Amino acid sequence: MRVKIESTGGFAGDQVMVALYDTDELPEDQAGRIREAVDALAAAKESGEPGEIGADLPAYRVTVGDVDGDQRVFEVVGTHPDAVDDPLTVLLRGPAEPVEPPEGKPGNKPPSPSGL
Repeated sequence: MRVKIESTGGFAGDQVMVALYDTDELPEDQAGRIREAVDALAAAKESGEPGEIGADLPAYRVTVGDVDGDQRVFEVVGTHPDAVDDPLTVLLRGPAEPVEPPEGKPGNKPPSPSGL
């Protein structure tokens, strides 16, 4: 399964690819995290959970291509960067298990696994 995440927010309406994953090329545990995040996005969409509203909020388009060629597209507005298990946060940070910084020390964000 291929997963592409594009930043689509902002007043200018620019679209920038921020991550691209292929679960077939990842170790099974990392591929599983990506699949779980995509499943969570699908469940939220099906349940009709309302997203945040606001022109100045970050917005992302997550395009998922399945093995059979079907594509699913999820539009996500707003983020919850402190929620480690938030599906969008998982996809933006990458498939690796998050590492908590030592107590009392601020965490540095690792570079994007997509190289972008």
